[in-house]
Amino acid sequence: AGQSKLDRIAYVAAISSECLIAALRPSSWRRPVRSRFSRQILFSGVESVSFTIFAGLLLGAITTMKSTQILIITGELDFLAPLICILFVREGAPFFALVITICASASAITSEISTMRLSGEVDLIESQGVNAIQLVILPRAVGLALTAAGLSLIFVTAAMLAAAATVILSGRILAAPFIGSILQSISFPDIVNLLGRSSIAAFLSGVLCCYEGLTVQGAAATMVPQAVTRAMLGSIAITLIVSALFAVTTYTS
Repeated sequence: AGQSKLDRIAYVAAISSECLIAALRPSSWRRPVRSRFSRQILFSGVESVSFTIFAGLLLGAITTMKSTQILIITGELDFLAPLICILFVREGAPFFALVITICASASAITSEISTMRLSGEVDLIESQGVNAIQLVILPRAVGLALTAAGLSLIFVTAAMLAAAATVILSGRILAAPFIGSILQSISFPDIVNLLGRSSIAAFLSGVLCCYEGLTVQGAAATMVPQAVTRAMLGSIAITLIVSALFAVTTYTS
């Protein structure tokens, strides 16, 4: 089992490298690839915007209220803006954007690719001399990466607006100084962490989901659900590992 896991990691790493190289070549983005890429952005990104805004507003308001109560007790209310920045920009936005992306797309991608494999569509693509990685995996993985980055920005914007509205309604802190303090608290490493963590983890998750779908063989009814389960758990593991790596590399001197 250990060897099989190492093999999976090696295959996913190799496919990810090939996808990255192909993504930088304009010739890889032919019409079928662009069409699949656009549909992936629509299904995983556009349709998740409303829920992302709702989650950002709700969590922003609740977190700000609870943080304000605690800081009032400790007498450190001036640290509310930096705390909000840490909670949302550094941690909350990329994590929740990835969770939303995984929930919305991981199972769908794995099931779709599994069906293509079992129906012989992937074999037909390869028999025609078409690179299956470029046609099947590339648009989905890159689409998930851009989707996660976009949802991160939407989530953090909604959370910050909710935080500002909560502070204004509470009347304990003036709105202008609070917003200015938040903007001053956001640094370049925060932006790198926000976009990098979400896009890289989503890209690797997309590759993993496609890989699990392509490895489905046989006609057993349990093969596809098993592949979906592996893809979901693997995507969560990727999210945690990438988050830890970004936390270490961007916030340690």
